[in-house]
Amino acid sequence: MSDPSKVDLDSLIQSFLSNTELDKLDNLPVPSPDPVKNYDESDIQQLKELHQILIQSYSFTEGQLVKWKKGLKNKKLPEETQPAIVIKVLTNPVLKGEKDSGSSYFREPLDLILGMVDRKGKFVTFHYDKRRFEPWSS
Repeated sequence: MSDPSKVDLDSLIQSFLSNTELDKLDNLPVPSPDPVKNYDESDIQQLKELHQILIQSYSFTEGQLVKWKKGLKNKKLPEETQPAIVIKVLTNPVLKGEKDSGSSYFREPLDLILGMVDRKGKFVTFHYDKRRFEPWSS
């Protein structure tokens, strides 16, 4: 007599397949691929503007309030208009994602530690690339 705790996998699969209407899957719409974007002068202008914003540098000090530069937010926190406070400016940046060159964070220089209040009211700190921040102005 077979052990009732062991399931006959083949029977289970066969039962599932016979009770599934596989032919209906053939009628599902297939999403069309995204069309290739044609880049124009406005895209080139935006790229140049964001580059200029990125390379504009600031000297931050401990206790200073900062915010994301427009168009350069790449993390969830702080939120777009949320102030953060400088905890420390690192002389030797931590390099993020040194193993995965396909990531947008590959070798991102994290040289700024910021503190902020999260949505639960907790004070949290994270490392950031200081080129993405500017002094806070309300």
